[in-house]
Amino acid sequence: MNRKKITSTDVARKAGVSQSAVSMILNKKYNVSFSRETIERVEEAARTLGYTNEKKASRTRVSMRGTIFVMCPNLSNPYYCSLLQGIEKTAQKNRYDVFLCNTRRDYQTEEKYLKKIEKLNPSGVICTFTPVFTELLQKISEKIPVILIGEKAVVEGMDTVELNSKKTGELLAGHLLELGHRKAAFLSTPLTQRQSARRARMKGFCETFEKAGYGDSVYIKSLPEQMDILFQEEDMEYRTGYELALEMIREVPDLTAIAGSSDMVALGIRDALLNLHYKIPEEISVVGCDNLLISGMKGIDLTTVEHFAPKKGEDACRLLLDKIEAEQERGGFLKEGMIHHIEYEPRLIIRGSTSYPRKL
Repeated sequence: MNRKKITSTDVARKAGVSQSAVSMILNKKYNVSFSRETIERVEEAARTLGYTNEKKASRTRVSMRGTIFVMCPNLSNPYYCSLLQGIEKTAQKNRYDVFLCNTRRDYQTEEKYLKKIEKLNPSGVICTFTPVFTELLQKISEKIPVILIGEKAVVEGMDTVELNSKKTGELLAGHLLELGHRKAAFLSTPLTQRQSARRARMKGFCETFEKAGYGDSVYIKSLPEQMDILFQEEDMEYRTGYELALEMIREVPDLTAIAGSSDMVALGIRDALLNLHYKIPEEISVVGCDNLLISGMKGIDLTTVEHFAPKKGEDACRLLLDKIEAEQERGGFLKEGMIHHIEYEPRLIIRGSTSYPRKL
């Protein structure tokens, strides 16, 4: 049985005052003077009848202005934490809030967040990876300022803070070749089409060995592509390096160097080799990418490539704030014809995990 909706007319009848007076009292609009007795009588009648003010009950429209949405693929890799620190530092300095969207590399979660962002209309968006749904991000960028932190020249028409990952692979391979390594492996998490940075690193690594005449002695091993959608466990990158290193050593026991597609993968490689009683770097060299804080700690000393993660986060946020400010000056967002690109030059960091190959 449907309960009758209580209206201001019902309150007026019970309180014995006019409907207009009830409306003004319940909405706190005292354009005329009401006695304390009349106000109390109306409020008591409303409580007794269970009357709800319709305007107060109406849903308040959420405003996300003053908020920057940050899309992140996972938080298990400290690289993304460093990016976020740079973004938050700059955002908070300029009195903007940061709302984190962690996709966990899940397609459906990424699509859900992108669709919600479009509806919530925040001040701006920073995407710290190349999304699967690039067309959705491009659509958002037509209405809201968007900055992409990702691989060079992957998404067209987007303001980007980028790094040439192919050159990262070239630097690692070049360093190993200079030391005299001729038989090396590159181990990686899934090399799917959407993981452009990983693929570019692998390509740069292999091509450098090929140009030196040792293309046939480079071995590539990665997780199957279908595992990319299951890539959500906290230690997945580390375990990838650990398990693939064990497999690779069984298959090619005379390797003299192994590269990881990230520092976390390289740390897994390192521990697997140590558990097999290999000496690093005397018997085998290990290299990674990212230059995480832990990679430079005593006892680890991982040779790697600096990606300037905190600085990239700061610059991405600063570029976004410039776009937001330009929007405010114009009185509305207008996608500019000019596309901004900030490119970082990767830098090799040589530490104690690499040395000349062992003499066979």
